[in-house]
This record gives sequence, structure tokens and C-alpha cells, in this order.
Amino acid sequence: MKRAIATVSLSGVLADKLEAVAAAGFDGIELFDNDLVASPLTPREVAARCADLGLTIDLFQPVRDVEGVPPERFDAVLHRFRTKLAVVRDLGAPVVLACSHVGADAVDDLDLTAAQLHALGDLAADEGVTIAFEALAWGRHIDRVGQAWDAVRRADHPAVTLAVDTFHILSRGDDGSALAGIPGDRIGFLQVADAPLMDMDVLEWSRHFRCFPGEGTLDVAGVVAATLAAGYAGPLSLEVFSDVVREADPRTTARDALRSLVFLEDQVGVAGQPPAPASVDPAFIEVAGSPAVPPLLESLGFSRAGTHRSKPVSWWRHGDAHVVVNDGPSPSPGPAVGVVAAPVSAVAARAKALLWPEVDRTRGSGEAHLPGITSPSGLHVFVSAPPGDDDDWQRDFTPSAAAAPGLTGIDHVVVAVPPDRLNEEVSFLRTLFALAPGTVEEFMEPHGRLRSRAFRPSSGDLRIVLNVEEVGSGRASTGITQVAFGCADVRSQVRALRAAGVPLLAVPDNYYVDLDARFGLSPVLLADLREHGLFYDRVGDGELLHAFTAPLATGFHVELLERRGGYDGYGSASTHVRLAAQRRH
Repeated sequence: MKRAIATVSLSGVLADKLEAVAAAGFDGIELFDNDLVASPLTPREVAARCADLGLTIDLFQPVRDVEGVPPERFDAVLHRFRTKLAVVRDLGAPVVLACSHVGADAVDDLDLTAAQLHALGDLAADEGVTIAFEALAWGRHIDRVGQAWDAVRRADHPAVTLAVDTFHILSRGDDGSALAGIPGDRIGFLQVADAPLMDMDVLEWSRHFRCFPGEGTLDVAGVVAATLAAGYAGPLSLEVFSDVVREADPRTTARDALRSLVFLEDQVGVAGQPPAPASVDPAFIEVAGSPAVPPLLESLGFSRAGTHRSKPVSWWRHGDAHVVVNDGPSPSPGPAVGVVAAPVSAVAARAKALLWPEVDRTRGSGEAHLPGITSPSGLHVFVSAPPGDDDDWQRDFTPSAAAAPGLTGIDHVVVAVPPDRLNEEVSFLRTLFALAPGTVEEFMEPHGRLRSRAFRPSSGDLRIVLNVEEVGSGRASTGITQVAFGCADVRSQVRALRAAGVPLLAVPDNYYVDLDARFGLSPVLLADLREHGLFYDRVGDGELLHAFTAPLATGFHVELLERRGGYDGYGSASTHVRLAAQRRH
């Protein structure tokens, strides 16, 4: 399927945008009128530059407020449209986008709208151009795709077609079913954008918060699938307005945009890149070596389990929880994470196709493939095959001790990302590993706020939590800030840590008074929670008991948690207490 992007979706001047779009591997563009008007290049020069870069100009947009116009002012509209058609001719664009009227003087008369669209269709047909009529979600009288289709149908002109825009459809509460019965050959163009679900003015929502497919929460795939099922065979084109893309490097945005289309194509069943892994599990945490790390791991209950066959890397284990210590000259810039996702070669090929950068590393003869991929925030993720396979990471180590009972494994990993990289990090987790996002949660920090969102695969035990800290310049963390290990008995683990001298997070007594008020816990249980410094949460029959260390020399703090009765959350109700305690440290 042909992939395109609107020039309004990138920052910079037009020449820079075209370079970035071509470098990312797009096939074509939608040329935004403002970009052309502000450019020193003539339309013919823009067309020539696009041809040199291997890009087609698939759409010229937008032409605004050309229907529902008071009849006495329609001659001015015809003049404006003729003038723009001359531009379209020089550009060589086959389609021009016409948006529904948003002005206060728009006339609410569908017959008038149809007649005016028919007249514009005559002018377009003379130039060999098609009009794609779009219902803006904030249009004065036409703000839904069904109304736009009714206008196109009544216009009854072969050069007047319907534009389908996923944001405009979904933001008004419609879905793919709104396209039922519309022939694919009457759909002139398909524009795609996602967005977080927000309760606000739709124009502000559109202008500031659109994002690429997979970065938001709208059912973009449902609308695209319905459009393709109708028989549409034109470009799949991105049109995103947001504060983020207006400030980001256009090359970075273009790469992120292309990845989102690959992800979308996967969702709608269009053959493309190697599929995302069917299951993803946590494997290990990697930390850089230092004299403080081995004693720290021992105090946390870990013991040396093996030594790498060819590298200065050691394997530490506590039950089914694994930590790899890299004493080499160029370890990861911060803690890294290993995951189990098969087949490894397909994951590596998918990462390459999506333009996610590979971690530069050496590999000895016979060693596991273990490809490393760098996320937009700088997190390194290493991919291992399941236990026992040739590409299982553990096969690269000479065991030094038998496994002993202990922790049940890595429950989740928390990664702090800068606000301007959040959408890209979401794209990384969703496009490469097909992790599904949970709801966005927001917490008050002592010096700002924290936004948090958990991601999980449809199959497998990997849990990644992305945090955005908005706490003022120089205060925000980045990279892995927390590693949570599961255990069958958190109390015994806490006692062992205290005996080893590991500093634990102090929980204020006020917290336990609040627990009593919220849950009516027995005095015995409350006293037990106080004694062990445990946080607590309950949902239905499920319970969570968990404790935190103070920040450690590894650069992150450790959470020990015990899940009971199918509890599946993260103890969100206690997060503000934990954040305040951590700030005191």
C-alpha cells in the first residue's frame, strides 16, 4: 500500500520536510497550502524536487469554506478555486482536499452545498483533478462523515468524492460502521491520525494532541479497515497536528511516522514486515559493573550464578530473577532490560524494517544472537530466545552455582522518559513488541506531577511502565528508575533486606491510618504492615503487599511485591505516598 504523510505533520520549512519524508522511506506527500505559500520554491520547482526525491504529491490541501457559501459570494469562491487549481496543475497533484465550512456565515442548506460542490467539480474535472470533500469535526453544519457523504452523493459529480479522516470520524463518536454502504471508488482520499481520548474542545484537541497510529487510544485501525473493505485503493496518508511534532526534528518525526504505518498495516492485515512476536516475557536486567555492585546484589539476596564465556560479564540470580553485570568498557548507558521473544531473528528483522537502531555489540562464535535495540529514550532492550534454544542468553554463561529458591522473577520495570519522547517510546513498545497500553494515570509529586502508563503483551509476562516526570528543570529522572521483583512472601524478603543492611523506604504512620479508613483492616494486619514497612492495596479479592528500597547504586530502586488472589495492578492508590518518601531520600 502506498504510504504518504502531510507536510503539516513535520516541523521546519518545506525543503527540510521533503528531505526528511524521503529519507524515512515514504512514497508521497500531502502538500499543505501554508507550506507552499511560505516557500520560495514555485509549484513546478516543488514538483521537480519531489520527483528527484522519489516522492509523489498525492494531495493538495486544504481548500476551505467553499460550500454552504451565501450565493452572492460564491463567485469569489470560484475565483479562489480556479487560482488554486492552477497551482495544483503545476504541482501535478491528482486530488485537492476541500474542508467543510466552519464560518459563522455558513448556510445550512444541503441542496445549496451539493450545487456548489457540483460547480467546483466542473472546474476540477477540466483540470483532470478530483475533489475530496472532508467533514471537519468542528464544521458549522457538516461535521460528520455521513453528512459529508450525503453532500457528495447529492452533488452527483464524478470529480467530487469523499475524504475519510480517522480523527474527524472518531472524535465525533462515529466508527468504521459510519462508512457502511459507501463505495470505495467514491472515497477520494484516506487521512490517518490517532489521539489520546480527551474531554475538551474538538478543535483544540485536533490542533494540539493528534499523534501517529499506535501512540493514542482511538480505533484508527477500525476505520482504516472499513475504508479498505469498501474498496479504497489509494494512499494511506498521515495527517497529524500536535505541539510535539511542531518542535521535534522532522527526520525523527518522519521515521516515527513511517513506523506507525507499519504498525497500522499489521493491524488491518496488510502484508508487510515480519510480524510482532506472539509472546514476550522478561529475561534479565543488565547493569554496569562497579565495585559497589556485587556487594549490593548480595545484600539483595542475589548470588553469582555464572560467568560469560567470552566477555567480562557475570550472571547473578535470586530464584527466577536475573541480573547481568557488565564490567566491559562500553556497557549500556544505563540499566538495560532483556526480554524473551521468539523467533529472535524475526524480531531483529522487524526492528531493522522499523528503523529502530541496533545496539553496537560484539558476538563470539557460537554465542546467542541476542540482538540489542535502542528505544527513543535510550533504553537498550536485548532479545533472547526461550530457555533451552540456541539463542537462549543463559547458554552463553558457564554456570557456577545451582539455582536456589527465591524471588519469582521480574514483575515489572519502570522507565522514565522525557515528555517530548513519550509518543516515540510508546511507538517503540507497540510497533516492535505489540505491547498493549493501559490507561494513563496521573499522580501529584512534591515538586510537580507524574504521568504513568503500563504496557503488556497479549501473551507473556513482560510489564513495562512508562513514567513522565514533570518536576522542573534538572529534577526529572530518565531510564530505568525502578525494578519490581515478585515474591511469594514479601515479609520474609523485607526481613532479609533489613538484616543485610539494605535501606528501605520509610512509610509514614499517617499512611496506615488512611489504610484503616479505606479498607477497615484488622488491627493485627495493620500492625503487621507497619512493622514491615509495607504498602497495601486491595481490589475485589485481590491484594498487593509491596515494599521499596531507597535508591541504590545501580541507579534504580527495587520494589518487592507479593500479588494475591489475582491482583493485577500496581498499587496506584499509594503512589503519592511513595513519591513523597522517595523525594525525602
